[in-house]
Amino acid sequence: MHARSHRSRFTISCLAMLAAFAAACARESQQPAPSVATLPLEGALERPIDYQKDVRPVLDNRCVVCHACYDAPCQLLLSSHAGATRGATQDPVYDSSRLRAKAPTRMFVDAHGDAAWRERGFFPVLANGPHRTAGPREDDALLLRMLALGRAHPFAPGKRLPESVSLDINRGLTCAKGDEFAEYGREHPLGGMPYAAAPLSEPELATLVSWVVQGAPGADPVALSPQVEASLREWEAFLNGDSLKQRITSRYLYEHWFVASLYFEDLPAGPFFRIVRSRTPPGQPIDEIATVRPYDDPGPTVFYRLEPLVATTVHKTHIVYPLGKTRLARLKELFIASRWQPKAFPSYEPEVAANPFVAFAEIPARSRYQYMLDDAQYFVMTFIRGPVCRGQVAVDVIEDQFFVTFLAPDRDVSVTDPKFLERTKELLALPAENQGRIVPGDIYLSFARDQHRYLDAREAAYDKLDPKRRGPALDWIWDGDGHNTNALLTVFRNFDNATVVRGFVGGMPKTAWVIDYPIFERLYYDLVAGFDVFGNVAHQVSTRLYMDHLRMQSENLFLGFLPEPDRKPIRASWYVGATHQLDYFYANQMRSLGHGTQVRYRPGDPKAQLIEQILARNARVAGPPDALNRCATPPCQREGATAAERAVETELQRLASRKGAWVAQLPEVSLIRVRVDASGANDLSYSLIHNDAHTNVAFMFDEGERRVPADDTATVVRGQFGSYPNFFFAFDLAEARAFSDALLAAGTPGGFEAFVDRYGIRRTDPRFWATSDWLNADLRRAQPIEAGLYDLGRYGNF
Repeated sequence: MHARSHRSRFTISCLAMLAAFAAACARESQQPAPSVATLPLEGALERPIDYQKDVRPVLDNRCVVCHACYDAPCQLLLSSHAGATRGATQDPVYDSSRLRAKAPTRMFVDAHGDAAWRERGFFPVLANGPHRTAGPREDDALLLRMLALGRAHPFAPGKRLPESVSLDINRGLTCAKGDEFAEYGREHPLGGMPYAAAPLSEPELATLVSWVVQGAPGADPVALSPQVEASLREWEAFLNGDSLKQRITSRYLYEHWFVASLYFEDLPAGPFFRIVRSRTPPGQPIDEIATVRPYDDPGPTVFYRLEPLVATTVHKTHIVYPLGKTRLARLKELFIASRWQPKAFPSYEPEVAANPFVAFAEIPARSRYQYMLDDAQYFVMTFIRGPVCRGQVAVDVIEDQFFVTFLAPDRDVSVTDPKFLERTKELLALPAENQGRIVPGDIYLSFARDQHRYLDAREAAYDKLDPKRRGPALDWIWDGDGHNTNALLTVFRNFDNATVVRGFVGGMPKTAWVIDYPIFERLYYDLVAGFDVFGNVAHQVSTRLYMDHLRMQSENLFLGFLPEPDRKPIRASWYVGATHQLDYFYANQMRSLGHGTQVRYRPGDPKAQLIEQILARNARVAGPPDALNRCATPPCQREGATAAERAVETELQRLASRKGAWVAQLPEVSLIRVRVDASGANDLSYSLIHNDAHTNVAFMFDEGERRVPADDTATVVRGQFGSYPNFFFAFDLAEARAFSDALLAAGTPGGFEAFVDRYGIRRTDPRFWATSDWLNADLRRAQPIEAGLYDLGRYGNF
């Protein structure tokens, strides 16, 4: 099944969960499920075993790569010892039929201890080790029974999986308890572990068997050095200051950090922390106040604490944010030393707390906006990549690749005119305020009216600042204060993968955004602070519909920099088939018509010229030119590249920013390993990204009807990309030209399958796990702070 077909069938109401250990639809065999006696049991009780040294590496590299985050099959989280002993459940997180929000089941948050999780419907997968008798037993450990099932039905090495083995993210699955496993094994003989992949090695199996037989000993210890303890004390003291100004500031910071992997700048290798609200003060054990959203009422006593993250780091949820002396000084400058005198602590009532322009109205907008700009990549990443593990829920509403810039604070009326936000803050309410109690249609019409009124007020405010209607100039784009590389970003939003990188990466995109403070803050509160992955369908749909407004408003701000006659036709080209939509012609209609622009243009493509001028004006923060994807006269040699890199990149330039029938055959994100020499120490990694083209992204349904495969493009990135690799390729350095030639010729399904036969590493390939291990190690070398294990649950079958 082609990975790209997944997205065409996705609808916002299809929030189905990967809620099973595994499930193939295969029913070819009715043979009894294999016994755990087929596993390497000999000596299992006597074999020395250490959880941290022996077991955790196997779990991390072979199990956690599918069993982490909310989309872990059966909610079985193997990224910590506590998660493994918690076990699994038949209750899915993602449920398209859910009319009411469900109680959250967040690890380390919503319950503590196995007994508490049993009360919430979780059943053990490690309990009662195997029996050394023939035939399966209901009290055999489920983990071992799944491993035995996988061992009994291996796949043909290096071959495509049978069509009966589904990899669709929305496939119907099942979670078998102990007394249900015999039937599961008979009906799903290809549903063992590791699911739809090459088998584990004998030593790996023996390690897991010994661990389970010996009672799955282990713990998730946290040992903090004196240096870490000192940093903790300093930050917790700051966050728990007594003054009203400090309390409001700390609440604002908490609501913007609650998804972050926090770390201390002088300890970039970790440990990492998450910020929590606790009933207990610094110096005492943390007693977390578990609420659904970060602005829900925590009760009368709140302390902000930093809790160490003990689970294995996985890339899809690892969004890093540094803390250090420079950061502390900056926060004090923006929030504590700035001139504002609060009168009251904000209410936690939903109509206040869900709207940051009401809750934090007393904090100067300049402080809030500058705080977000300082780390714009982090904030954009929180709502583009996000920790929910199914970002498609909210942001399939945006293009696969586009550039992002920000309105300069001195040109943002919400910053320069303190009265503007006060007048309009009620119009900036967000869907979470309704907590899923209103039907999406009512929300849609209500917010459409509010957005129309807000944008009219915004236009009137700018008309006062620009009475001659000269329009914006290049210096209206934030320049990163001359040094901050967060100023220019590129968003890649594919079906499985979402990534935000600094600089403008890739070819010229179809669309581009300019974000001002009201848009930036609403993006965050709509998609992060106010988003509940356990919420009902009304909440999910409302979040998605509101995002339409924010996308259009960001695009319209960008269009306002173009020559006035070009704006309307360019916008229409972005919304082919959707120009009749209410949001398009009413709520978010273009309001820059009749205004000029101070940006100078020559004949030709004005959008490309504007992007080129933004890059030229912001050269100090733009980063090096993207020679791979925007090479005007090949070959473009990257400064500092080695001879091997130059040889490979010269060939990969032939694929970059290209269209063609071969692009439509590509997986969404492919990671490439180039073997430079026999040692492997000098091997190179690249990523190949397939960007879908659409007539528009304005509707929730029937995306396949709006696809334009002939306009799909490929982007080549040096190094690794994304959180969910969809395929691996590997070739020798000497094969670089042959690899590119073969891919350019692979314009049919049959041609692409032949290409995969030659250069691909299928799930069943004996090299699959070794390649995964090398890529993870390479990522740790290249990005030691941001690195985390990839999720292989969406690796395709090509």
